[in-house]
Amino acid sequence: MQSNEGYSRAFRASWRSGTGIAVIGLCVIAVACLLFAARDARPGTSWTLVIGGLLQLWLAWFVGRPLLGSRPVLSVDAGGIAFSGVKSGTLSWRDVMDVRGESVQGYWHLVVSLLPAPGAAAGKSWSLSPINEQRIPLAVLKKPDQLAAVEAVNTAFALYGGDSAARAVEARQEVLKAAAGVEARVTRMTPMTWGLYLVLALNVGVWLANVASGMNALKPLPAELLAWGANSASSVMEDHEYWRLLTATFLHGGLMHLALNMLGLWSGGRELNRLYGNAQFLLIYFGSALAGSALSLHFSAQQAVSVGASGAVFGVLGALFVALYRHRGHLAGLYAKNALTGQGVFLVYALVQGFAKDGIDNAAHVGGLVAGCLLAWILVDKINDEASAAKRQGAAVTGVAICTAAVMALVVSTPVPTIHHRQIFRFQAEFNRLLPQLQASEKDFQADLKSVREGTMTAEQFNEAIEKRHLPARQKIQVALAPFNIPDNDTAGANMRDVKYANGLMVHMLQLQVDSTHAPVDEAASYQARIKIVGTELKEVTTRINERVKAGNRKP
Repeated sequence: MQSNEGYSRAFRASWRSGTGIAVIGLCVIAVACLLFAARDARPGTSWTLVIGGLLQLWLAWFVGRPLLGSRPVLSVDAGGIAFSGVKSGTLSWRDVMDVRGESVQGYWHLVVSLLPAPGAAAGKSWSLSPINEQRIPLAVLKKPDQLAAVEAVNTAFALYGGDSAARAVEARQEVLKAAAGVEARVTRMTPMTWGLYLVLALNVGVWLANVASGMNALKPLPAELLAWGANSASSVMEDHEYWRLLTATFLHGGLMHLALNMLGLWSGGRELNRLYGNAQFLLIYFGSALAGSALSLHFSAQQAVSVGASGAVFGVLGALFVALYRHRGHLAGLYAKNALTGQGVFLVYALVQGFAKDGIDNAAHVGGLVAGCLLAWILVDKINDEASAAKRQGAAVTGVAICTAAVMALVVSTPVPTIHHRQIFRFQAEFNRLLPQLQASEKDFQADLKSVREGTMTAEQFNEAIEKRHLPARQKIQVALAPFNIPDNDTAGANMRDVKYANGLMVHMLQLQVDSTHAPVDEAASYQARIKIVGTELKEVTTRINERVKAGNRKP
């Protein structure tokens, strides 16, 4: 049997750890940046890649320093805990009040609670953790070694921690008991969280209805989403379809989009629903959804149709953070941490992704987050059992009034839309239907033109073909396109306007050719001059269309 004085363990960093894999990934990215910089002739781009690559290498060195040495990164013995890495130090057992292990996203940390200094005031940080806690990350160790390290530290603390170890065991039991009590109390206050189940069912039900209608389950078309009620600045402001602010929040851009939003809603919505009750939970959910959609009118919904419950989900998560912060004195620390596990990571990750990637409606995220936090601050949750019914009703009315005013202000101040999705989608659908006719007409015309040049068709026969076949075909297409007017300020619809205009120029040129055959001989030169002018303009418009198409194809 090993004596107390002889217990010691040491753990070394591993390249097969999470940190090791991350360092290797950073080095690969850095080398790729430098290689691309060497091949790129553009000075601005190459210097950006070089700086990015060097920063990646510095970060890899900074994080991976423990991997480069042979010394243990964590050791425990009779003297205490010694650790090295980004943070290094030694903690003596006489200063340690408690030790425990915590898993965050699958990676373990040692959380060491230190005895407060004489005269120091106790308190908590913004993350609900005591300010005298020391967190030691174990991500530089292999997964099995992380658990072994936690067990080793606990064993050493039990051997050398003295009275602190005994008190820590007793305190930990009290914390668990308090957390269980709070959990039971919150559950009793709202035994059935039907508010959460309702919005989950609505979101999933709408998606199922979309799929049943023939919409693609993984990647529906923007035109289909707009038809179902997606958010669009032009549709809301010019067509006065204000209901889209709400309907858009129950639509999703595919199964993955729906799954991620529902996962975030489920993880944070259960606790919020219990803390505030069903009615106030629904107020926070719908208020955040509407605020997110209204703010999106100024940003994402100006350029593309916007869908998704993410604004409401961000509102729910923000409200949960506010509720736990406001009532940190009433809620057990373990209960609060359990309620927040994963939610903070989801929130930060989603926001960073929204700012870093195109196609994510971060305005809806931010709008929903702010609205959720504000409503949670105004409303009276069920933990506050001393509040009167009048106070609760007054807070709810105030929350509704402020949220309504904010949404209305955002809608009224929306910039003039520059992209008109309804007209663009209708034009696209009609143009796709007419495209075979247009291509056939153009092919037929070019074939006759080639025959004239080769001498197998006379000028008279060509003019007759124009009058009887080519002109009527183009006129039919122009009549079909006539109802679709893309406003001049619509930058996204520029090519569509030019397509319609080009066909109109073709109709005009063919009509001039037909008229010239029936005009007096002395006017023939005048007609040919006018045909030449129209032909030159048609060539310019066609070139413009082709350049835009090529530019679009070059986009990643």
